Amino acid sequence: MYNCGMKVLFAVWELSPFIKVGGLGDVARTLPKALHDLGVDIRVVIPYYRAVRTGGQRRVFVTKLIVTYGGRRVQIKVWKIKFLDADIPVYLLENRKYLSVPGKETWGVYDLAIAEMVKWGVDDWKPEIVHSNDNHCGFIPLICKEWKLPVKHLFTIHALLHQRRVPERQVEKMGLDLKKCHVMRWETKNKRVVSLLEGVVYADLVNTVSQTYAREILTEEYGAGLDDILRTQHPGKIFGILNGIDYNFNDPRINKLAKNYDAENVTEGKKINKSYLQKKLGFKQDAKMPLIGFVGRLDQHQKGIDLIHKMLLRIDLKKWQFVILGEGQVEWEEKFKLLASFYPKNIAYLDKYTDELAIRLYAGTDLVLIPSRFEPCCLVQMIAMKYGAIPVARATGGLLDTIKDEMNGFLFEKASSHELEKTLKKANDMRVKYPGKFTEMVKEAMNRDFSWKKSAQQYLEVYKKLVQ
Repeated sequence: MYNCGMKVLFAVWELSPFIKVGGLGDVARTLPKALHDLGVDIRVVIPYYRAVRTGGQRRVFVTKLIVTYGGRRVQIKVWKIKFLDADIPVYLLENRKYLSVPGKETWGVYDLAIAEMVKWGVDDWKPEIVHSNDNHCGFIPLICKEWKLPVKHLFTIHALLHQRRVPERQVEKMGLDLKKCHVMRWETKNKRVVSLLEGVVYADLVNTVSQTYAREILTEEYGAGLDDILRTQHPGKIFGILNGIDYNFNDPRINKLAKNYDAENVTEGKKINKSYLQKKLGFKQDAKMPLIGFVGRLDQHQKGIDLIHKMLLRIDLKKWQFVILGEGQVEWEEKFKLLASFYPKNIAYLDKYTDELAIRLYAGTDLVLIPSRFEPCCLVQMIAMKYGAIPVARATGGLLDTIKDEMNGFLFEKASSHELEKTLKKANDMRVKYPGKFTEMVKEAMNRDFSWKKSAQQYLEVYKKLVQ
């Protein structure tokens, strides 16, 4: 590690393992570590929710901040802990009314608190760059510019669809001039401001989490209503940097498995782990039977879970075994529970996600389904490949940037259950009819490097550009 001297405050709303809701929590854990290894003086800040678990470490009181919200003084306590496996400070912002439990006014107070941290510093430390993530941090660049604070801003879009529309009254309570905000023409009656768009407009640079997604959001199909303004007013400002994964957490050589393995003994390793998983799921232990997995949120709008369900209703299930791991929309949880109850020998639905379960699934399955309608990046395909589970995915976003068709996975274009089925059968046919070729594909997938090394270096170059 060398000292590049840059001071970066990484503002985010979830951080694994202290509080995790989705993939952003993993990114917030792993990207700062990679940047820290490159010599960046990076510190992470999150709200101090009641649900935060500090991993047994002692919190340290740092200071108090006062923000003005709705004409009233709001006191925020700042506590400090550290990453459990790295010497990186994590600041927890505590206020029982606004920050303990996420609500409609949480993010206005949170964004103001971040600006106060920038203004006054914390721990005798002031950031040169604020790296904000998603709509929860959308007003931070505008507040800092209104307060004329000497700091640069990188705004990262992890999911354009989640934009957060804020009533004008809340914006006024933050002390911001509404004339500086960009009320979309279809929001005029509702008098709402799009938080994510404010982040895009007022940040110095904006990135998404894959190169393809950065291009896709400029189109009507993927732009979620913002494509016109992104394409016409801010096209040169938006670029993509692919997310990475941390191989300290995802490595079949060291994880708790039925048998550890690497690319050299993957055939034996996968066979033993597959048999173990089949037994645990109540399936027939048969190496020839295709065992197919899905790991993710049950969300038909993004994840295409409805395409899997339609396919399962149509195909001859006696020739397949499927395991679905994930939580999400209640109606889809119920549909997969029902399907699994009718076909217990061929379909298993696991509704409580844990990292350990996911690792067991990746190690034991032959193929992993990712039929997403859109996918800013996705980590599933990268993790699955490390365990030798070949992804069958739709060609969109980060999936297209990481999967090379018939080299380390299989891609299909149209978001339909028939295309998913056709591609799944093509993948399984290769596994059965050309096992040597399939094994070479598995080894190619396992040997791909999706660590943060390259991406962290790209973020470092962006930081350097900002402070030049």
